[in-house]
Amino acid sequence: MSIRMIAVDLDGTLLARDGATVPEENIRALRRAAEKGAEIVLASGRSLVMMEDAAAQLGCVGYAVSSQGAAVTDLRTGRRLAERGLTPEQRRAVIAVLAPYDPLIEVYCDNRIYVERGELERRPPVSDFDLLRFRYDDRVDSLEGALGERTVEKVDVDFLPDAAALEDVQVKLEAMGGLYVVTYPVHLHIEVSHAGAAKRFGLEALCAHLGIGAEEVLALGDSNNDLDMFAWAGCSVAMGNGSALARQAADMVTASNDQGGVAKAVEALMDRIGTE
Repeated sequence: MSIRMIAVDLDGTLLARDGATVPEENIRALRRAAEKGAEIVLASGRSLVMMEDAAAQLGCVGYAVSSQGAAVTDLRTGRRLAERGLTPEQRRAVIAVLAPYDPLIEVYCDNRIYVERGELERRPPVSDFDLLRFRYDDRVDSLEGALGERTVEKVDVDFLPDAAALEDVQVKLEAMGGLYVVTYPVHLHIEVSHAGAAKRFGLEALCAHLGIGAEEVLALGDSNNDLDMFAWAGCSVAMGNGSALARQAADMVTASNDQGGVAKAVEALMDRIGTE
């Protein structure tokens, strides 16, 4: 079966360690795949606004699955092809659970990122990625005032006090039902979206739009939020730097993101890439 779509994660996968640069070998490999007829799709937990630079560096990306799969966008036209978000009631309930732990809360909505004014200033960035993403935040006086009755894509949670707090929050959120909760214990980070808004949902919707089967999709990623698309795609590749679960779930493991792992995997499968 030929590979007609390549869905690639950003952080820890396509991008170098700085979270911003696409290594030149990845650019060359994905452009070659696009020339052979494959659709190149970025699939990330990032908001669309934080994916645009990577798409521009590649120069061959047609579509983006953003905010953990909550939104699918045609990058050529800007048209939203599919979406599955949290209702205002769900968003308020999630924030109510989080509030006692005093974390940093960022809300992804309409391809933007909203945070209450002053929250970033009292939590200095601890990584290069923090410095990057904080530049994209829209500071507002109140999340409730800014968002009102709008459906949102995702709630991002950082700076929880400790691992016990993260586990406590996870249990409470999962007990609510209707949510997709992804935790990153090492970073004390949680992402919360609609139960049906994993990357698989976005890719399924896009494939239905394009007439591509799951068996014709190559998925590349590194983290636990890639597991659902690994299970669904016809071929899956984990980065050498990926989580243990990601490496176990993938059909093959390539080099790390800093060693051009995406390029190595795509080149190894190049004879299968393109329309038959």
